[in-house]
Amino acid sequence: MPAIRLLDTEHQTELAYLHEQLIEGEPVQDKSWRYAEEYLMQLGIYNVILVEENDVRNYKRFLLEDRDCTIRAANSMTSFLRNKKAYWIEQEYGDLLEEIRQCEGIEMPLTGNIKNFLIREGIHHIREIDYSIREKYEQYLMKEKKPEQVLRYLKTLDRIKQYHIRQEMKQFANIKKFYLKYEQQILFLPYLPDQKLAMEFDKVRDKTELVWDFSVKASEKMKQQIFQLLIHILENVKDPKDRRVRFLLPMQWMYQYCINQGIVDIETIEQEEIEKLEEIVKQKVVNYKNSMQIVDNSRKILFMSGKQIHWHANVWYMERFHLAPERVNPCNPVNRLSFYQVENLNNRKLLQEYARYQIGITGLTIGNIRSQQNYVKKFLKYLGPDVCALDVTEKQIGAYFKEIQQQEIQAETVNRQILDITKFYEYLKIKKHIKAIPFHPEYYEQKVYPIHHDRSVDEDIYMEILHKLNLFPEELRLIFLHLWATGLRISEVCTLKGDAYYWDGEDAWIKVYQIKMKADKMIPVPFMLYEVMQQYIKKNHIHANDYVFQAEQGGAYRIGSFVKRFRTQCKKHKIADCEYVFKTHDYRHTLATQFYDDGVPIQTIRDYLGHVAEEMTKQYVDYMPKKIEKANDNYFDKPENNIALTITPKKRRYRHEKG
Repeated sequence: MPAIRLLDTEHQTELAYLHEQLIEGEPVQDKSWRYAEEYLMQLGIYNVILVEENDVRNYKRFLLEDRDCTIRAANSMTSFLRNKKAYWIEQEYGDLLEEIRQCEGIEMPLTGNIKNFLIREGIHHIREIDYSIREKYEQYLMKEKKPEQVLRYLKTLDRIKQYHIRQEMKQFANIKKFYLKYEQQILFLPYLPDQKLAMEFDKVRDKTELVWDFSVKASEKMKQQIFQLLIHILENVKDPKDRRVRFLLPMQWMYQYCINQGIVDIETIEQEEIEKLEEIVKQKVVNYKNSMQIVDNSRKILFMSGKQIHWHANVWYMERFHLAPERVNPCNPVNRLSFYQVENLNNRKLLQEYARYQIGITGLTIGNIRSQQNYVKKFLKYLGPDVCALDVTEKQIGAYFKEIQQQEIQAETVNRQILDITKFYEYLKIKKHIKAIPFHPEYYEQKVYPIHHDRSVDEDIYMEILHKLNLFPEELRLIFLHLWATGLRISEVCTLKGDAYYWDGEDAWIKVYQIKMKADKMIPVPFMLYEVMQQYIKKNHIHANDYVFQAEQGGAYRIGSFVKRFRTQCKKHKIADCEYVFKTHDYRHTLATQFYDDGVPIQTIRDYLGHVAEEMTKQYVDYMPKKIEKANDNYFDKPENNIALTITPKKRRYRHEKG
């Protein structure tokens, strides 16, 4: 009973509102409002603003047929209803109508339909139009209009909204930048405050690509990350096609995947989840690897832009740490450290803690840190998802060491792995995660025997390269000449600066920073190389502190890029019938060996190469094989030492011979 009374009260309120609308300013004795009220009540309409033109036409038929009105009276009362509708629309929605009238650059004939729809939706100002209203309007149009008309009407609605946004933004003309704030609602890119950017999406036919729904039920952290990434992309990726194809579309797919899979943090997304996403992307585009770069791009943006370092992230990007120059190899940079390969989350956390210590305290180069991390990571992966490194037994570690000892790797490499794992456990002990190191490394270390590798390049090969060098690209030619003529490490050549070359009046020199030794050294160079480089530096306007050889993306020329490109050229020009495998370090061995063959003392070669100890230099000089070969040739060239001449062949005797 109380519910019925409530419904009745609401109905009476509606009737009273309709009555007030109709009698406003009218004579009490006039029948116009009475007939109109009766008719609208039959239709269940209690607001004259909601009366459609079809309702008005039917009202005239009602007056003529059911109320026996004359045509003149019917026309008068029909006009009365139309005028009442117009009056109340102007009273309640006058601001909206005026805002639409002021819009420029729109198809005015189409605005009537738009006005009626917006009024039915209770929209009083253009600022109230959002994507949900646009979506409703599109659904309405698809029922009422032809497909080609739908696009025109929608475009007109968008132009009305966009014009109003531009007018509002003029109020912020003195503000350099307008910042969007994250809200749990739909963000429609054509309605962005930055209308210059918004208009770049005008030609995208499928407007659903431009819808970012932050009202969906999903992790708030993940949604805020997507919002942050979206704003970063919109602000920093200037090329519209690149922005759409490489970033926005793939990120839409990633966002939807994260919603469906319940992913709470993009920075801790697991490899298995990335592989599942890849399978989805494969079904959408052919070049799926290009689209899958969005995962790494997203992690990097989030890691680099955080107010504090995200130590929990599965991938760390080294740019964030602003490391001292001596800790970074600019021609072979370590861009990231990854941890997601370790399945056991406790072990992953320990590895991250250890890496944080190595980066922040030790002063090691990032290359060394990555090398140590890789060996520890390899060990933790061996333990699997169920074994924590804190609970491991000596038997388990011994089994791992035995496994790596059985691999076809040098004893020195085995010992390096054992040492790096030992350092990891020493850290755990210092941090009181464990009481003692659970193994004795000396039990597993292997005996290291010096092995000399003959790595000198045959003269025939490097002479063939020199003869065909004019066919190689200029930068490759010059880098190779440095390797061949100076014996520098490739890392040293790639990081030479514009002021490295100078003439002291008698000799030409190069000042080299030894990345490996963290020290400068001076070496003499052929005058021809000095002259060629002076011309190159002048031609390319290379300043004193600029890298002489520069990568396309900036910074020093990358070692990997050089080796790959040079090997391609060797194959292209059929060096050694395409059998030659170019290795940069071989030319360091070659020069050291030539020095030694020419009688240069080993100590001088050591100083030239920049070695600390002679034992290291001896590994670079292929002196023993050449000494033995030369001594053999000298000895056996003498007739009295020719063993073959002293041998008298004997007749063979066979068992079946008689006697």
